[in-house]
Amino acid sequence: MQNSAETLALCALSEFQLSRLSQAVEGLTADQLTWASGYLAGLGAEAKMSSQAKDTPLMTILYASQGGNARSVAEKLASNIETQGFSARLVSAESYRSRDLNKEKLLISVISTQGEGEPPESARELFKYLQGKKPSKLEGLKYAIFGLGDSSYEHFCQAGKDLDRLLKALGARALVDRVDADVDFQTCTEAWYGRISALVEQELSSRQARVIPLQRRTETLTRYDRNNPFQAEVLESRRITTSDALSSVHHLSLEVDAASLVYQPGDSLGVLFHNDPALVEEVLALTGLSGDESVTLQDETLTLSQALGGKLELTQLHPKVVSRWASIADSAELKAISGNNGQLRMFAYEHQFADMLHAFPARIDASALADLLQPIQPRCYSIASSQGAYEDEVHLTVTTLQYHAHQRDHLGGASGYLTRRVSEGGAVEVYVADNPGFRLPKDADTPTIMVGAGAGIAPYRAFLQEREIRGAKGRNWLVFGNRHFHRDFLYQTDWLKYRKAGLLNRISLAFSRDSEERLYVQHRLLEEGAELYRWLQDGACFYVCGGVSMERSVYHSLKTIVQTHGGLSLNAACEYIEALRSDGRYLRDVY
Repeated sequence: MQNSAETLALCALSEFQLSRLSQAVEGLTADQLTWASGYLAGLGAEAKMSSQAKDTPLMTILYASQGGNARSVAEKLASNIETQGFSARLVSAESYRSRDLNKEKLLISVISTQGEGEPPESARELFKYLQGKKPSKLEGLKYAIFGLGDSSYEHFCQAGKDLDRLLKALGARALVDRVDADVDFQTCTEAWYGRISALVEQELSSRQARVIPLQRRTETLTRYDRNNPFQAEVLESRRITTSDALSSVHHLSLEVDAASLVYQPGDSLGVLFHNDPALVEEVLALTGLSGDESVTLQDETLTLSQALGGKLELTQLHPKVVSRWASIADSAELKAISGNNGQLRMFAYEHQFADMLHAFPARIDASALADLLQPIQPRCYSIASSQGAYEDEVHLTVTTLQYHAHQRDHLGGASGYLTRRVSEGGAVEVYVADNPGFRLPKDADTPTIMVGAGAGIAPYRAFLQEREIRGAKGRNWLVFGNRHFHRDFLYQTDWLKYRKAGLLNRISLAFSRDSEERLYVQHRLLEEGAELYRWLQDGACFYVCGGVSMERSVYHSLKTIVQTHGGLSLNAACEYIEALRSDGRYLRDVY
C-alpha cells in the first residue's frame, strides 16, 4: 500500500504545470485565492466522478459523415456545448461501440446519407446492431437527429429517417423533431444549434456541474473545412490521357502546408470552385439582367455576377429550382414534369440551369434569381497521393466532364474549373474530406485487391505509395478498367514501376473499346475468380472505387465467384460478402 509521501509524489505537479498555476494565481487577493482553491477542488471532484462514470457519459454527439459535412456540423455543436459550460463526448460512428447505446442518457446524432438511401460506411455496424436480433432496449435514452442529404435523390435523408425509426422502436424518446437538411443545410444549422443548446441546458443542468474555464482554450492549429478552405497553389496540371482519347483526364499537384492540411490514403479533397464566366454571361443574357445588380446572400452584399460566379449553383440543377421555375415561367409542360417525382428528378439530372432557361424562357429580377438558385456545393475528389511520400503536396485525378446536349455544349463545374480555368501558379480553395471507411489495412502483411475504373484508380496510387513507404509485405493486386490501353491507361508508368519493384504483385486490365466484345472490370474478375477467391481466403481486403453502377456489377461478380469457387449457395455467398464488410474487408468509395 502506498504511503502518503508516495501518493503526494504521484499527485505532484510537474515543473511546467506548477509554473502555469503560479502565473494563473499571481496577483490574486486572499479571498480570491480561497475561491480559486474551492473552484479547483470542485474541478477535481468532477474529474473524479467523470473518471468513475466514464462508461456512462451524460451526453454523446455521434456523427457519421461521408464527405465531411456531418463532422463539421457535429464539431460546431460540440464547441457550442462546451461554451455553455457542459462537456460532451464527440465521436465518429466507426469508433463507437454499438452496445454502449443502452448506457447513453442523451444522444445527438448528425448523419449523412449516401448511395440509394444508405448510411455512411462508418455507421454500418451501428445500423447492423440496431437492425439485429438482440439489440438492447433503450427506454432510458433521449435523442435528437440532424440528417444531411440531397432532395435530388429519391431516398432523401434516408439514413437519418431510418436511425430515428430504429431508436424509437427500441424505446428511445426523441426530444425534438428530426431535421432533414438539404444541400443548403447551413441555412438551418443555427436554429438547430439553438434548440439543442436549450435542450442541453434543460437536460444536463441538474445532473452535470457547469465548468467555466479560467482561461479559454486556444487552438494551436486552424481547422480547414468547407467554411474555411485552405488556399493551395497549383504546382502541376498535365493531361494524362492522349489528345485523341474520349476523356480528358488531368493529374493535378497542389502545394499544401503539411501541418495545416493532414490527410490519409483513402481520403478525398473537397474543392470549392467558380462557375465558368461564359456560363454566367449566358444566364444573365437569358434572364435579361446585367449582372451589376446588388444581391444579398447570407448577410453578404455583392453583385449578381459575383454571386453567379462563385456562390450559386449553375451546373447541377436541383429539383426545387425546376419546380419553382415552372411557376415563374408559367409553363404547363414544366408544371406537369414537376408534378411527377421521377420525371422531376430525371429532368434535373439531365439539364443544367441554362438548358431550362432556353427551353422555358422567363424574366426574373436579380434578387429573385439569387433566392431561386441553390448555394454552390464543393466537389470531392479521391486523393491520389500519400502524404508520407509527398509531405507538402496533394495529388488529384480529374476527368473533365464535357458533353453536348439540348443544342448546347456542357462543361462540368469543378472539373472544368480545375482543368481549363486554373493554371499552374494559381490558387484553389480546398479542404480534406475524411473517408474512414476506405482505409488501408492496419496489418501491413494483409493482401489488398484494388478494383477501379477510370479516375477511380486515384486512391490506389496513394495506397501503393503508402505501402512502399511503410515497407508493407502484403501482396497487392490492381484491377483497372478504361476505354483504350494506348489512350486511357492512367498512371501506366507508376504501375509498371511498382510491378518491377515487386510491390504490385498482380495487375489485371479491362479496356472496353479495344475489342468488339466490351470487357469491363467485373468480367475480368470473373475470369480470374479462382485466384481472387484464394486471395480472399488468405485474408485480403477488397476495395472498389468508381460509379454506383460499376460497384453494383462488381458486387454481383464477387457473389458469383464466391458461389462458384467457394461452393456456396446464393444466400451463403451473400452472407460471406456481408461478413467481409463487417470485418472491414469489403470497402467502397462510390460516387
